[in-house]
Amino acid sequence: MKLCIAAGSVITLPLATLANWKNSYRNNKPFKVDASKDRFDKSITLFEGDTFYTKVATKDTDGDLYMYESTRVKKGGPALHMHYSQDEIWYVLEGEFTIKVGDQLYNAKAGDTVFGPRGVPHAFAKTNEGNGR
Repeated sequence: MKLCIAAGSVITLPLATLANWKNSYRNNKPFKVDASKDRFDKSITLFEGDTFYTKVATKDTDGDLYMYESTRVKKGGPALHMHYSQDEIWYVLEGEFTIKVGDQLYNAKAGDTVFGPRGVPHAFAKTNEGNGR
């Protein structure tokens, strides 16, 4: 598309054009990532043995979503913290966790989901022996 602008003129573009421009930078191809595998075969091990596997990367979604699976070996978890521009969702695959979101405290086990809205302090800790995912 060729666009010429005269001084002092106002230009409007259809919203569909703007949406297509944004979507032109994202990966619009479907993909599958197997359990306990990383999207890019580059898992990250941190916190004395906890492993993080990227499932959906921000570059797949224009920064709208990042999703990972983590395997936790030790009990415990990160200190109370907050994300200013991202919501956080915990979906427990294995083990048991205590998850604090704001003033609420949840005990979560395999199959449970907890939602933490952006801007609300939260923390979580693995509470069982063995792996937690």
